[in-house]
Amino acid sequence: MKVSRAALAALPFVLIAIFAGSYILRWMAVVLTALILAVVLFGFEVKLRYIPRTRFRAREKKSEFERTAMLISKARSGAVARALIEEKIIDSYAILAENYDREAARLKSNPNEALKALRSGEDFLDGLEKALKILEADLNEG
Repeated sequence: MKVSRAALAALPFVLIAIFAGSYILRWMAVVLTALILAVVLFGFEVKLRYIPRTRFRAREKKSEFERTAMLISKARSGAVARALIEEKIIDSYAILAENYDREAARLKSNPNEALKALRSGEDFLDGLEKALKILEADLNEG
C-alpha cells in the first residue's frame, strides 16, 4: 500500500479535527490541514494525471431535421411538444413583422388562421399540415 507524504503530514491535523472537543481547536486543525495540503500540492508542483473524457465527444449531434422530426412525433401525444411547435409558427410570423416582440404577443393573444388550424383539429398532424400550408402561403405573399 502506497501512502503519500501529504497524507502523512496532514494525518495528525485530521485526527485533531475529528476528535478534539473544542470547536475552535477543531477549526484551527482544519485550516492548518488545508494550508499544509495547499503547500504540498502547489508548492512542490505535484503532477496529476489528466484523464480525457471521451464519452461526451463520442455522441453525435442531431441535425435540425432530426430534432424537428422527433419534436413532431412527440407532439402527437404531448402538450409541451405541441406548444413548442406553436411557438415556432409564432416565431415565423413574428420574423416577418417589423416589431418582433409586439407581433409575437399579438399572435399569442389573438391567433391567426394558421394557429387556429393547428389548434382546431382532432388529429394533430392534419392540423399541422393545414397550418404549414397557410404559413407557406403567407410567407410567399410577404
